[in-house]
Amino acid sequence: MLEWAKYMRNFTLKKWYLDIADDKGNVYIGYNVSLRWGVIELHGFQHLWRTKEEGVKSKIGFTEVQFPKFVGDKLIWNIGDIKACWKSIDSGIIEEVLFKDKAGKIDWKCVQPKARAYIKSPELSFDGLGYTEYMKITLPVWKLPFKVLYWGRCHSKNHYLVWVRWDGITNQNLIWHNGKRSKDFTITDAQIIGRNFHLKFGQNYSLREGKIASIVGDSSDKIIQMIPKETFLAEEHKWYNRGIMETSSGSETAIIIHEKVLW
Repeated sequence: MLEWAKYMRNFTLKKWYLDIADDKGNVYIGYNVSLRWGVIELHGFQHLWRTKEEGVKSKIGFTEVQFPKFVGDKLIWNIGDIKACWKSIDSGIIEEVLFKDKAGKIDWKCVQPKARAYIKSPELSFDGLGYTEYMKITLPVWKLPFKVLYWGRCHSKNHYLVWVRWDGITNQNLIWHNGKRSKDFTITDAQIIGRNFHLKFGQNYSLREGKIASIVGDSSDKIIQMIPKETFLAEEHKWYNRGIMETSSGSETAIIIHEKVLW
């Protein structure tokens, strides 16, 4: 880190994550990020598409674009010739301070845990079930308290799950089943078992694999080079999965997007 960096304060990372998936293997994921750290200001976005026939394609840009915004009861995100919309099925919003100490905190808001959504773009146009979340992180990301992070969302006809779990300097274990918060669940690479449900994973189909640094690439941007390299060393594994949600009322096909991140 540069000598003067220790005098920089006011780290703030704002990130939107938005997804859409259907039962045919079509997936869209969008990221919109804004970083401010002292004199450093960095903006970026990524679009990711996945189809059964063509696999995964993505587009990355380091430029400022408008964050998603609500128009009536719909969340809209339009960038150029890409137009996407999410309309909530469940009106609940999940909010949680996931971590807080003297260095900063992680504010997390699941804006739409389950939504009807569509994407229209030259690469892929389809509709399905979607999910949106917003994070504001004032803890410098190279100081995150994680060693292993699990995150995911699951949609079936009558249910949804959202989970966040990590192990590291601190531990977190949270899951929401149809909006009800619980810490009582276990997760493995094959299943999640909670009080009133059993989610069985099917086959994982890769959406992203590798270190975060591979997303940034061999950027010569001087601003990116100022950010501590530890920021980009996490190894991310994100998947699309068709599983089975079992509850007392029966079994339903579940569309799952989930990830495991290692530091």
